[in-house]
Amino acid sequence: MTGGLAVYRLCRYFSAAVLLFYGFAKINGAQFTVLDSELDKPMGKVSGFWLTWHYFGFSPVFGAVIALGQIVLALLLCWRRTTLLASCIGLGMMTVILLIDVTYGVDFQGTAMASLTAASLGFIVAQHRGELLRLFWTERMAEQPPTPRSRRVAKAAALTALLATAGAGSYWIANENNRLPTPLDGAWSVTGGRYQSPGTDQPLDKVYFERNRAYMAVFRFGDQSAQHHFEVDPSTKTLKIWEHWLHKSDPIFAGTYKFRGDDHLLIEGHFNRSGSPAQLELTRAPSTR
Repeated sequence: MTGGLAVYRLCRYFSAAVLLFYGFAKINGAQFTVLDSELDKPMGKVSGFWLTWHYFGFSPVFGAVIALGQIVLALLLCWRRTTLLASCIGLGMMTVILLIDVTYGVDFQGTAMASLTAASLGFIVAQHRGELLRLFWTERMAEQPPTPRSRRVAKAAALTALLATAGAGSYWIANENNRLPTPLDGAWSVTGGRYQSPGTDQPLDKVYFERNRAYMAVFRFGDQSAQHHFEVDPSTKTLKIWEHWLHKSDPIFAGTYKFRGDDHLLIEGHFNRSGSPAQLELTRAPSTR
């Protein structure tokens, strides 16, 4: 037995063992479970690791499918005929897992194990590089006749137009459709004054003028919240709010706003067309970005 073959076998069975372990860990509840103390945190304060763990564990079906896939790949690695197939699929899976581990701050032990498994599968795939090169490149090139220059130019122009359209379109959606910056954008806590909407159990305690959703304001009343439509005129310092986002048929507030420094905001006006004026003092909440 040569040294290369020994390493090849070691990589096969090591990768199979790791995939089996993590596959059954998901089925038995050792992975994708979240602490109650983490579930009680505001999303903006949750670490990348627990956010990822909660996301993947939110759907039991998703976790079961991933677990089943890992178990099947582990078994396929144990047969020579299916080793290359399992290694190619497994390498893609482990590369994505490793990317998540690194970028979301998963613990060192999990990241190290994902790195070793990805490296082992990469070693197996590398031993078959000649076969893969022939399958995906050499034979394909031999089968295809040379492409005329005019066709290559036309294809390059079409791809360039597609890239430009996709880039410009998504930029417009993000910066013109989704966002319409206003001086009020951000999260604010109500620190003075009182407003309670009909149908709510508690008074208004948080106001969100959403930066990433043009015209959207969210009022939070304890555990309850409501989305509203708002518009601001910075030249006159006026603020208007309507009952439903993107609909201006039911106004609930009309008045003015005034800043006291960068983090304090005073809103004065009338809620729900009431005759008596209302005044709210808002303090900017710490950024969670």
